[in-house]
Amino acid sequence: MMKISLLAVADIHSPRYLPLFVASINSLLNRQFDLIILAGDIVENGCPEMLKPVIEIINRLMNRVGMKIPVISIFGNEEYMGRESLFKEVSNELIWLDDEYRVIEIKNKNLCVIGSRGVLRKPTPWQKKNIPDIYQIYQKRLDRIKNMIIECSKYDISILVTHYASSFITLYGENPVIYDYLGYPLIENLQMMPKPKIAIHGHAHNSKRLYAFVNGVQVYNVSLIANKNVSIIEVT
Repeated sequence: MMKISLLAVADIHSPRYLPLFVASINSLLNRQFDLIILAGDIVENGCPEMLKPVIEIINRLMNRVGMKIPVISIFGNEEYMGRESLFKEVSNELIWLDDEYRVIEIKNKNLCVIGSRGVLRKPTPWQKKNIPDIYQIYQKRLDRIKNMIIECSKYDISILVTHYASSFITLYGENPVIYDYLGYPLIENLQMMPKPKIAIHGHAHNSKRLYAFVNGVQVYNVSLIANKNVSIIEVT
C-alpha cells in the first residue's frame, strides 16, 4: 500500500527554538516528504518577520531532496489574532488555513486538511480580559470545525490540524489543573458523526504522551519542544 509521508511541527517559536528546528531538519538527510504541516506558534511574540528563517530552512530541505513540497500552516496563539494578513504577506509559499480546509491530491489520494487555531475548554485569564466575546468565538469555531470534519469525510483521507490540543489524552505530562487552558477534548466528544483519520496539534510543551489512538482517531502532539524533534507521520 502506498504511504503518504508527512512532516509536522509546532512550537518553533522562532527565533527561540530555531537551532533545534535546524538540527531536526538536518538530521532528516535526504528523506522525502509529501506534505509539510506547521501547526502554529511558528514565531514568538506575533512577529511576522520571524517566519522568514523558518521558510528558508524548509526551502533548504526542498532543495536538498530536489522536490517542491506543499506546506500547510495554521496560526497559533503566538501568531496574534488580528495580524493574520501580516503573516500571509511575508509567506506566499505557505498555504494558510484559518478555520478552513483544503483538498490536496497526493499519490492519487485526496487529502482534506482542516486547519484552525483550535479551541480551549476555558479561555485563559488574559483572553477573558482582552478578547471580547471569547466564549462565543470558541463556540463558533468548535461548530465550524465539526462541520468541516463532516464536509471532509467524503474525501479519501481527513486530517485535522489545530494548534491547541484536540484531545486531553495527549496532554498527559502537563499539570491536569491547566488542561482546560491547553485545549478541548474534541476528539473524545465526536460521537455519532464522522471523524478525521488523523488529528495533529501542538501547544502542549510538557506533554509526555505524544501519540494516542483516541475514539478511532490517530492523535499526534507535534510540539517541537515536547518531541525535541520534528514529527514524521506515515499515512496509509
